[in-house]
Amino acid sequence: MLTTLSLVLLSMPLSSPVRSAKALASYIFDPISYEGERGAQKMAGVPARVRELLTADLQNRILQEELRGITWIKLTIESLSLENKRLRRALGLKMSSGRHPIWAHVMERDPLHWYRSVSVDAGSDLDVSLNDPVLGRNGDVLVAVGRVVEVRPRTSTVLLLSDERSAVAAYLSSATLEGLAQGQDSPHLRMNYINAEAKLFLGDFIYTSPTSATFPPDVLIGRVAKVYPRDPFLTFQAVEVAPFLDATSLQEVLILRTRQSEREPAAEEEPAGTEQAPR
Repeated sequence: MLTTLSLVLLSMPLSSPVRSAKALASYIFDPISYEGERGAQKMAGVPARVRELLTADLQNRILQEELRGITWIKLTIESLSLENKRLRRALGLKMSSGRHPIWAHVMERDPLHWYRSVSVDAGSDLDVSLNDPVLGRNGDVLVAVGRVVEVRPRTSTVLLLSDERSAVAAYLSSATLEGLAQGQDSPHLRMNYINAEAKLFLGDFIYTSPTSATFPPDVLIGRVAKVYPRDPFLTFQAVEVAPFLDATSLQEVLILRTRQSEREPAAEEEPAGTEQAPR
Protein backbone atom coordinates (compact mmCIF):
# COMPACT_ATOMS: atom_id res chain seq x y z
CA MET A 1 0.00 0.00 0.00
CA LEU A 2 2.77 2.46 0.99
CA THR A 3 4.80 1.52 -2.10
CA THR A 4 1.79 2.17 -4.32
CA LEU A 5 1.23 5.55 -2.64
CA SER A 6 4.85 6.52 -3.24
CA LEU A 7 4.64 5.62 -6.94
CA VAL A 8 1.42 7.61 -7.32
CA LEU A 9 2.98 10.67 -5.68
CA LEU A 10 6.08 10.47 -7.86
CA SER A 11 3.96 10.40 -11.03
CA MET A 12 1.85 13.43 -10.09
CA PRO A 13 2.71 17.03 -11.16
CA LEU A 14 4.65 19.09 -8.57
CA SER A 15 1.82 21.29 -7.32
CA SER A 16 2.01 22.66 -3.76
CA PRO A 17 -0.23 19.95 -2.23
CA VAL A 18 1.73 17.25 -4.07
CA ARG A 19 5.07 18.65 -2.87
CA SER A 20 3.70 18.68 0.66
CA ALA A 21 2.48 15.08 0.40
CA LYS A 22 5.80 13.96 -1.10
CA ALA A 23 7.75 15.67 1.69
CA LEU A 24 5.58 14.11 4.38
CA ALA A 25 5.84 10.63 2.85
CA SER A 26 9.61 10.96 2.48
CA TYR A 27 9.94 12.20 6.07
CA ILE A 28 7.88 9.31 7.45
CA PHE A 29 10.08 6.75 5.67
CA ASP A 30 13.45 8.43 6.38
CA PRO A 31 13.38 11.26 8.97
CA ILE A 32 17.17 11.10 9.49
CA SER A 33 17.76 12.33 5.93
CA TYR A 34 16.13 15.65 6.91
CA GLU A 35 18.86 16.47 9.43
CA GLY A 36 21.77 18.83 8.73
CA GLU A 37 22.66 20.47 5.42
CA ARG A 38 21.16 17.69 3.35
CA GLY A 39 17.87 18.12 5.16
CA ALA A 40 17.88 21.88 4.55
CA GLN A 41 18.21 21.24 0.81
CA LYS A 42 15.30 18.82 0.84
CA MET A 43 13.19 21.34 2.77
CA ALA A 44 13.86 24.14 0.29
CA GLY A 45 11.10 23.18 -2.12
CA VAL A 46 8.54 22.31 0.55
CA PRO A 47 5.67 24.73 1.28
CA ALA A 48 6.33 26.92 4.34
CA ARG A 49 3.58 25.44 6.55
CA VAL A 50 4.71 21.87 5.93
CA ARG A 51 8.34 22.90 6.39
CA GLU A 52 7.47 24.33 9.81
CA LEU A 53 5.71 21.11 10.85
CA LEU A 54 8.60 18.92 9.68
CA THR A 55 11.16 21.18 11.37
CA ALA A 56 9.22 21.11 14.66
CA ASP A 57 8.95 17.32 14.58
CA LEU A 58 12.63 16.98 13.69
CA GLN A 59 13.65 19.23 16.59
CA ASN A 60 11.43 17.19 18.90
CA ARG A 61 13.18 13.99 17.78
CA ILE A 62 16.59 15.56 18.40
CA LEU A 63 15.55 16.78 21.87
CA GLN A 64 14.23 13.33 22.78
CA GLU A 65 17.53 11.77 21.71
CA GLU A 66 19.46 14.33 23.77
CA LEU A 67 17.19 13.62 26.75
CA ARG A 68 17.93 9.90 26.48
CA GLY A 69 21.62 10.73 26.41
CA ILE A 70 21.31 12.96 29.49
CA THR A 71 19.41 10.24 31.34
CA TRP A 72 22.14 7.72 30.53
CA ILE A 73 24.84 10.14 31.70
CA LYS A 74 22.92 10.76 34.94
CA LEU A 75 22.64 7.02 35.62
CA THR A 76 26.36 6.62 34.89
CA ILE A 77 27.24 9.43 37.31
CA GLU A 78 25.05 7.91 40.03
CA SER A 79 26.69 4.52 39.50
CA LEU A 80 30.18 6.05 39.69
CA SER A 81 29.18 7.96 42.83
CA LEU A 82 28.06 4.75 44.55
CA GLU A 83 31.28 3.00 43.51
CA ASN A 84 33.30 5.95 44.83
CA LYS A 85 31.56 5.71 48.22
CA ARG A 86 32.27 1.98 48.39
CA LEU A 87 35.94 2.52 47.58
CA ARG A 88 36.20 5.24 50.22
CA ARG A 89 34.84 2.80 52.82
CA ALA A 90 37.41 0.23 51.77
CA LEU A 91 40.23 2.79 51.94
CA GLY A 92 39.07 3.67 55.46
CA LEU A 93 40.61 0.36 56.60
CA LYS A 94 44.28 0.94 57.39
CA MET A 95 45.50 -2.56 56.69
CA SER A 96 48.95 -4.03 56.31
CA SER A 97 50.41 -4.27 52.82
CA GLY A 98 49.42 -7.95 52.86
CA ARG A 99 45.69 -7.12 52.62
CA HIS A 100 43.86 -6.19 49.46
CA PRO A 101 40.10 -5.42 49.72
CA ILE A 102 37.58 -6.42 47.07
CA TRP A 103 33.79 -6.04 46.99
CA ALA A 104 31.65 -9.07 46.15
CA HIS A 105 27.90 -9.62 45.78
CA VAL A 106 25.93 -12.16 47.78
CA MET A 107 24.60 -14.76 45.34
CA GLU A 108 22.64 -17.19 47.51
CA ARG A 109 21.93 -18.42 51.03
CA ASP A 110 21.17 -21.80 52.51
CA PRO A 111 17.35 -21.68 52.88
CA LEU A 112 17.44 -24.26 55.69
CA HIS A 113 20.23 -22.54 57.63
CA TRP A 114 19.68 -18.82 57.13
CA TYR A 115 22.29 -17.67 59.67
CA ARG A 116 25.10 -20.04 58.69
CA SER A 117 26.65 -19.05 55.39
CA VAL A 118 26.31 -17.18 52.09
CA SER A 119 27.85 -17.64 48.66
CA VAL A 120 29.53 -14.66 46.98
CA ASP A 121 30.64 -14.01 43.39
CA ALA A 122 34.39 -13.85 44.02
CA GLY A 123 36.70 -16.85 44.09
CA SER A 124 40.22 -17.98 43.30
CA ASP A 125 40.00 -16.10 39.99
CA LEU A 126 40.05 -12.89 42.06
CA ASP A 127 42.68 -14.16 44.51
CA VAL A 128 40.29 -14.94 47.38
CA SER A 129 41.75 -17.45 49.86
CA LEU A 130 40.62 -19.49 52.86
CA ASN A 131 40.07 -17.61 56.14
CA ASP A 132 40.06 -14.19 54.48
CA PRO A 133 38.01 -11.92 56.80
CA VAL A 134 34.73 -10.63 55.40
CA LEU A 135 33.01 -7.35 56.29
CA GLY A 136 29.59 -5.93 55.51
CA ARG A 137 28.32 -2.38 55.68
CA ASN A 138 25.59 -0.65 57.60
CA GLY A 139 25.33 2.80 56.09
CA ASP A 140 28.89 4.16 56.20
CA VAL A 141 30.06 1.73 58.89
CA LEU A 142 32.01 -1.43 58.09
CA VAL A 143 31.00 -4.42 60.22
CA ALA A 144 32.57 -7.85 60.77
CA VAL A 145 30.30 -10.55 59.29
CA GLY A 146 32.36 -13.72 58.75
CA ARG A 147 35.28 -15.44 57.03
CA VAL A 148 35.87 -17.41 53.82
CA VAL A 149 35.66 -21.18 54.40
CA GLU A 150 35.44 -22.50 50.84
CA VAL A 151 36.94 -21.15 47.63
CA ARG A 152 35.92 -22.13 44.10
CA PRO A 153 37.16 -20.76 40.77
CA ARG A 154 34.53 -17.98 40.58
CA THR A 155 32.65 -18.13 43.89
CA SER A 156 33.32 -18.53 47.61
CA THR A 157 31.41 -19.55 50.73
CA VAL A 158 31.44 -17.19 53.71
CA LEU A 159 30.80 -18.64 57.17
CA LEU A 160 28.81 -15.99 59.06
CA LEU A 161 29.58 -14.94 62.63
CA SER A 162 26.05 -16.04 63.51
CA ASP A 163 26.93 -19.68 62.70
CA GLU A 164 27.47 -21.78 65.83
CA ARG A 165 30.89 -22.82 64.47
CA SER A 166 32.07 -19.19 64.37
CA ALA A 167 33.97 -17.42 67.12
CA VAL A 168 36.01 -14.21 67.15
CA ALA A 169 38.08 -12.55 69.87
CA ALA A 170 36.34 -9.31 70.82
CA TYR A 171 36.28 -6.55 73.42
CA LEU A 172 33.71 -4.29 75.07
CA SER A 173 34.36 -0.62 74.36
CA SER A 174 33.38 0.73 77.81
CA ALA A 175 36.20 -1.02 79.67
CA THR A 176 38.17 -2.81 76.92
CA LEU A 177 37.09 -6.12 78.42
CA GLU A 178 38.09 -9.11 76.31
CA GLY A 179 35.87 -12.07 75.49
CA LEU A 180 34.90 -14.49 72.73
CA ALA A 181 31.90 -13.65 70.52
CA GLN A 182 30.30 -16.90 69.32
CA GLY A 183 27.48 -17.68 66.90
CA GLN A 184 24.29 -19.44 67.96
CA ASP A 185 22.60 -20.14 64.59
CA SER A 186 20.27 -17.27 65.42
CA PRO A 187 20.15 -13.50 64.88
CA HIS A 188 22.13 -12.81 68.08
CA LEU A 189 25.64 -13.81 69.17
CA ARG A 190 26.86 -14.71 72.64
CA MET A 191 30.03 -13.24 74.11
CA ASN A 192 31.61 -15.51 76.73
CA TYR A 193 34.68 -15.39 78.99
CA ILE A 194 34.23 -11.82 80.21
CA ASN A 195 35.90 -11.06 83.54
CA ALA A 196 33.59 -12.21 86.33
CA GLU A 197 34.05 -8.99 88.33
CA ALA A 198 33.48 -6.58 85.45
CA LYS A 199 30.53 -4.16 85.29
CA LEU A 200 28.56 -4.70 82.11
CA PHE A 201 26.23 -2.24 80.38
CA LEU A 202 23.42 -2.63 77.87
CA GLY A 203 24.15 -0.93 74.57
CA ASP A 204 27.92 -1.21 74.96
CA PHE A 205 29.69 -1.52 71.60
CA ILE A 206 31.67 -4.66 70.79
CA TYR A 207 34.67 -4.67 68.44
CA THR A 208 37.12 -7.23 67.10
CA SER A 209 40.14 -7.63 69.35
CA PRO A 210 43.81 -7.09 68.43
CA THR A 211 44.27 -10.73 69.45
CA SER A 212 42.02 -11.96 66.62
CA ALA A 213 43.86 -14.24 64.21
CA THR A 214 41.40 -13.46 61.39
CA PHE A 215 40.03 -9.91 61.64
CA PRO A 216 41.81 -6.56 61.84
CA PRO A 217 41.27 -5.01 65.29
CA ASP A 218 38.60 -2.40 66.08
CA VAL A 219 36.07 -3.56 63.49
CA LEU A 220 32.53 -3.18 64.84
CA ILE A 221 30.60 -6.38 65.61
CA GLY A 222 27.50 -5.25 67.51
CA ARG A 223 26.09 -4.06 70.84
CA VAL A 224 25.23 -5.67 74.16
CA ALA A 225 21.53 -6.58 74.03
CA LYS A 226 21.33 -8.59 77.26
CA VAL A 227 23.50 -9.35 80.28
CA TYR A 228 23.06 -12.95 81.35
CA PRO A 229 22.62 -13.67 85.11
CA ARG A 230 25.83 -14.59 86.88
CA ASP A 231 26.41 -18.34 87.19
CA PRO A 232 28.15 -19.10 90.52
CA PHE A 233 29.73 -22.20 89.00
CA LEU A 234 31.46 -20.27 86.18
CA THR A 235 34.50 -18.03 86.42
CA PHE A 236 33.30 -15.64 83.72
CA GLN A 237 30.29 -13.59 82.61
CA ALA A 238 28.42 -13.63 79.31
CA VAL A 239 26.31 -11.19 77.30
CA GLU A 240 24.00 -11.45 74.31
CA VAL A 241 25.20 -9.46 71.30
CA ALA A 242 22.92 -7.86 68.72
CA PRO A 243 25.01 -7.67 65.50
CA PHE A 244 25.27 -4.19 64.02
CA LEU A 245 24.39 -5.74 60.66
CA ASP A 246 21.66 -8.35 60.25
CA ALA A 247 23.05 -11.29 58.28
CA THR A 248 19.75 -11.65 56.40
CA SER A 249 20.15 -8.16 54.90
CA LEU A 250 23.57 -8.79 53.36
CA GLN A 251 23.70 -7.86 49.68
CA GLU A 252 27.41 -7.24 49.21
CA VAL A 253 30.53 -7.84 51.27
CA LEU A 254 34.11 -6.60 51.46
CA ILE A 255 36.68 -9.41 51.41
CA LEU A 256 40.09 -8.54 52.85
CA ARG A 257 42.28 -10.72 50.66
CA THR A 258 45.87 -11.72 51.30
CA ARG A 259 47.96 -10.89 48.26
CA GLN A 260 49.02 -14.06 46.49
CA SER A 261 52.74 -13.26 46.60
CA GLU A 262 52.61 -12.63 50.33
CA ARG A 263 50.35 -15.43 51.58
CA GLU A 264 51.45 -17.30 54.67
CA PRO A 265 49.57 -20.07 56.50
CA ALA A 266 49.15 -18.05 59.68
CA ALA A 267 49.59 -14.42 58.71
CA GLU A 268 48.52 -11.83 61.28
CA GLU A 269 47.03 -8.46 60.40
CA GLU A 270 48.33 -5.10 61.52
CA PRO A 271 45.99 -2.79 63.51
CA ALA A 272 43.37 -1.13 61.36
CA GLY A 273 40.86 1.65 61.78
CA THR A 274 37.26 1.71 60.57
CA GLU A 275 34.42 4.16 60.40
CA GLN A 276 32.78 3.42 63.72
CA ALA A 277 29.75 4.23 65.76
CA PRO A 278 30.49 6.35 68.85
CA ARG A 279 32.00 4.44 71.73
